[in-house]
Amino acid sequence: MKKLLLAILPFLLFSAPSFAYTKYTVLNSTSGTVDYLIFKQMSELFCGEHYIDNLTPWSITPDSAGRGACLLKSIQGILHIDGEDIPLEYHSSGTSYGQFVIVSKRVDNKITAKIVSADILGNYNNSDDTPQYNGNPQYDDNPQYDDNPKYDDTPKYDDTPSV
Repeated sequence: MKKLLLAILPFLLFSAPSFAYTKYTVLNSTSGTVDYLIFKQMSELFCGEHYIDNLTPWSITPDSAGRGACLLKSIQGILHIDGEDIPLEYHSSGTSYGQFVIVSKRVDNKITAKIVSADILGNYNNSDDTPQYNGNPQYDDNPQYDDNPKYDDTPKYDDTPSV
């Protein structure tokens, strides 16, 4: 009986939710939309593809299914923004990261976009008092900058020679 228990125990441990990676979660921080993202995982035999559909502007969307103990190797999708279709790609040799942000910028009327990994949920230590993203990004439309900052250039040490 002990041998049977010892043989089954590793399977029970690694199939437990505590050994599973976090669900994929994506923050679309752009004014565009994404019809779907495809998450391709390392082992196609045990780990299938995951999809997140209908990412709306300024939204955070979690995957509906858990990913188990599968490492991520790529994400693919298309961002639709200002009448343009911009391919989105993320590649890895195998990562456990599960939280990503879609970012875009416009330079000389050309829009570029990418997916980056980020801690968007603030789960630094999975404590209950960790602030969570509420779906409403806050921006300061009128940031105040000091054009003439004043610095104290006086030395913070005594440079008189000692005798």
